Amino acid sequence: MKLDARLLCVVVALFGVLCCQSVSSVEEVPDTYAGVEVDVTLDPAGMLGAEGKDEAFKSALGDMTVERSNPGEALEFSVTLSKGDAPASFWHDIPAIAQGSLEEEGPLVVNFVPEIQRGQIGKLEIIKDIDGNPVKFDRKDVKDSEGEVLYERPRYVAYGASPFIYGAIPQTWENSLAPDPITNITGDNDPIDALDIGSVVPGVGAAYEAKVLGTLGLIDDEETDWKVILINAMDPEADKYNSIEDVPEETKEMIFTYFRDKPVAVGDAPGKFWPKIDDAYTPDVWFSLEDTKDILSHTKQAYADLIADCSKVEELEFAYAGCKDEGVARLNAAGRKLKLLSASS
Repeated sequence: MKLDARLLCVVVALFGVLCCQSVSSVEEVPDTYAGVEVDVTLDPAGMLGAEGKDEAFKSALGDMTVERSNPGEALEFSVTLSKGDAPASFWHDIPAIAQGSLEEEGPLVVNFVPEIQRGQIGKLEIIKDIDGNPVKFDRKDVKDSEGEVLYERPRYVAYGASPFIYGAIPQTWENSLAPDPITNITGDNDPIDALDIGSVVPGVGAAYEAKVLGTLGLIDDEETDWKVILINAMDPEADKYNSIEDVPEETKEMIFTYFRDKPVAVGDAPGKFWPKIDDAYTPDVWFSLEDTKDILSHTKQAYADLIADCSKVEELEFAYAGCKDEGVARLNAAGRKLKLLSASS
């Protein structure tokens, strides 16, 4: 679907993109917001919602605090984490597993970082290559007919508003350098995605504890892209949900349909799912709680192996303070060695 120049300008102005020059020569990039009517009552910066430290949630932040800056300016909007006066990371400084939860037996409770609120269309995510790994809008270059970049704009989901709370589980990584042990297809290079079917909408970045129910195995652009199904541990209905089998069929079909049809809204083929790698909805697309524990275990191990190898972190251009500190230590050691050599000569 094509947007005319006037509608494109309205969309751009509404979400804080400052330059809309030469719109008549801009080629429509249909994977961002095409065909979705703007609802000005929505909160484009993701500022609304209950905080993770409210009684509606059991916070995973500990003594860390969330700060949101530049509300209403999509390209400048940023959600950051800090501990005292020091910066912290949504990806690296929050454990994957909630304190006191046992992975081996019983319910599994994880820490969940909400990125996209239910009812929102903005594509917010943890940014892996910026110090502190803030939550920000993903961006898209707008080009003219000759392929020259005119400006950047924030990305929006063409399919429509998110029907659930979407985010990620920290200290996990879907390994893009090796096949996933279940699908034998490489991962998508991100922390593992998760979604909360609970009723209360949190503030973006207000990490909280959530019960694990199961997993959907999306194969996206020939990459493994697990979607872990959660429910807020403090949700009024949480006690009724202990596995994917407890989730109502209409809710499961809604989740499946969203990931299957979202690419169709921008003219791509429907999403495909493990194990058949097709778009048919069958019961075997859902992974049980026990299977999900295995999935989380290997993505946690992949993360641990990643941050233990600073050359790999550097190769993938990830921002991780531990490797930055190691690099400084290496430089200092090299400087001391050079000083000793100079003194002895």
